[in-house]
Amino acid sequence: MKILLTGFEPFGNEQQNPSEQLAKLLNGASDGDAEIVSAILPVERYAALDKLDELMQQQAPDMVVALGVAVGRAAITPEKVAINFDDFRIPDNAGHQPVGETIFPDGPTAYFSTLPINLMVKEMETQVPSAISFSAGTFVCNHLMYGVLHLCACNYPKTRAGFVHVPQATECLSPTSGEVPHLPLSQMAEALRRAIWRAAFHKGDDIKLNAGDTH
Repeated sequence: MKILLTGFEPFGNEQQNPSEQLAKLLNGASDGDAEIVSAILPVERYAALDKLDELMQQQAPDMVVALGVAVGRAAITPEKVAINFDDFRIPDNAGHQPVGETIFPDGPTAYFSTLPINLMVKEMETQVPSAISFSAGTFVCNHLMYGVLHLCACNYPKTRAGFVHVPQATECLSPTSGEVPHLPLSQMAEALRRAIWRAAFHKGDDIKLNAGDTH
């Protein structure tokens, strides 16, 4: 069994991206006959998905877990849904800044994660704060999540995939970071490792979890 784990390069004014560091920390981890293979993607609207598609063709993974950072969140948050919508508040690293554009004109309005994210949250809660998120945003993270689920639906129907946002890492804080929530990389890596194995070996439907919003 092969799990493809991706992180992103730094973007905006940041010099580091915890999703990149976590992907590198978990590269090569194994459990029985299951192995994690990691890759780092550019924070670019088109190039990120193109590279991921190439990796999927090369690696033929059973499961894809894409990581991204959500500065300001205090927990590791697997995403429930990705929408067919690009609306970038800032340009990506290639200068793209779409406003209200579809990702795939012929694609559905949204895709739900095919990972057992409720089970993953329950596993991670034993190590770090974790919760389900119902918005992957409208930047490159959402673009990638929607894109990989579209690729799976069209070309890789047996591959499960989803996206997980992580908070800022303690090690990535800078003097200009301000008061933002953060977690140590080692704790996040251990929580993600456990969650990935639980998801990889889980059969059947996801567990039930009261994770909905109150508004």
